[in-house]
Amino acid sequence: MNFRALCVLFYIIFYLIITFPERLRLKKLEQTDPKKAYQISQKHVQKAFRRFLKICGVKVEAEGLLNIPEGACLYVGNHSSYFDILVLGSVVPGGTGFVAKDSLAHIPGLSNWMRRIRCLFLDRKDIRKGMKTILQGADYLKEGYSMCIYPEGTRSTTGQLGEFKGGSLKMAQKADVPIVPVAMTGTRDIFENNKGLRISPSNVKVTFGVPFKISELPKEEKKFAAKRTKQLIENMLETQHQIL
Repeated sequence: MNFRALCVLFYIIFYLIITFPERLRLKKLEQTDPKKAYQISQKHVQKAFRRFLKICGVKVEAEGLLNIPEGACLYVGNHSSYFDILVLGSVVPGGTGFVAKDSLAHIPGLSNWMRRIRCLFLDRKDIRKGMKTILQGADYLKEGYSMCIYPEGTRSTTGQLGEFKGGSLKMAQKADVPIVPVAMTGTRDIFENNKGLRISPSNVKVTFGVPFKISELPKEEKKFAAKRTKQLIENMLETQHQIL
């Protein structure tokens, strides 16, 4: 474990301890004014994400921010690092909730903050529970909360896009909100590409593509929305690599 990794570990522990009273306050506020509690929570989380990335020496360049529509949308991105959530969460205006693996629901403090910003915990082994999670995500979108999902279901170890799970875009279709393709490069260099528990500085590129609604696609293309989204992200990743 190198010095940056030790600093990150200390920051996480310190942050979860010092914010305990604030989490209790927001829990009470959510019962009377959920929108305000959400907005305050997102500000806290985005600030924490940015500090976290600064400690890691990560510089984030975001392109296509003007493509982000007003109102709720579903961000759909490639997934290759634990840091993808932190990077995307730090640059999305107003923040977003994430569909994350269910094991994160059992981490004290962290899971509380995740729930505050409308994150959902997906059980990949139980189809019934998984569909219930997707329907909850659709409800959040209808209520005006943006969400983010990584359709590959797990992190890619090669940098290549994996198969997009069939039901990954269902929440956007049911809520009839725009899908925003997102491409990220450079996140694996922060941790996964290092030996041992080491964190290294990295330049990360995030590109937001042109949004589209499944309901506005030609009839024959609607059932191939996941394939369309994957192709859009692949094209953006290819452009990023060419620039690098």
